[in-house]
Amino acid sequence: MYSYGWDIEGGGILLNSSQSLMSKEPRPVYAAELDLLGFGKHWHYERQSDTPYLWAEANKYWYRGRLVAETNGGNLYTAPELVVHEEGLELQPVDLAAMSMKNREMLTIIEQETVKKIYNVWRKWHKKLDVFHVAFSGGKDSIVLLDLVKKALPKNAFCVVFGDTGMEFPDTYAAVERVKTHCEAEGIAFYTAKSHLAPQESWKLFGPRSQVLRWCCSVHKAAPQTLKLREVLGKHDYVCMDYVGVIVHESLRCSEY
Repeated sequence: MYSYGWDIEGGGILLNSSQSLMSKEPRPVYAAELDLLGFGKHWHYERQSDTPYLWAEANKYWYRGRLVAETNGGNLYTAPELVVHEEGLELQPVDLAAMSMKNREMLTIIEQETVKKIYNVWRKWHKKLDVFHVAFSGGKDSIVLLDLVKKALPKNAFCVVFGDTGMEFPDTYAAVERVKTHCEAEGIAFYTAKSHLAPQESWKLFGPRSQVLRWCCSVHKAAPQTLKLREVLGKHDYVCMDYVGVIVHESLRCSEY
């Protein structure tokens, strides 16, 4: 991930051109999270859910370049300890429009480099493979990836396959439907792949998902997508290229892809 600094004036983050070996994964923090952790006893802010107020790096909370709070401990049954470094803050929402403008040049460079890479790989392989497809989950990574592929390739050069796990939030399904509508309007083939196993059956067979037992992607995404493409192509032993949105710093396993 690219390293970043803080926009003191607008409350956003500012990308710079150097890449960080270790990602802190800055996460926007909304009023609902502040309420859940008890920040309302210490700070003043409107209960709106459209715009974040600050950013979190793991358990550390940053407001306009200042470390203003941390959490310690906590689990499914016990609330974390809240350590507030500044009392009585009047929180102002992040100026998302200003953040977009200030990062536009950097984002444009990153986007152009990526689009060029996607196109060059497709040009090298498109006559040798049966299909190119975007493995779509409805999350932010795959939505960004699909946008990049759409900018790089002809609309009939690839398809989109949504791996429906049956365990998504309503907002995710709503996002998927919007993307599907856009794809259909642009002439991009959009398919949905779903396992013959209901989520409840998978849980009974394999147990809860964990870092050690990671059955969800293979059972409810990869395998159904493979079967769907066999059905669409009418070919059992097809050869394809998958576009998959993966954050390198998300885990050790992801960093090795």
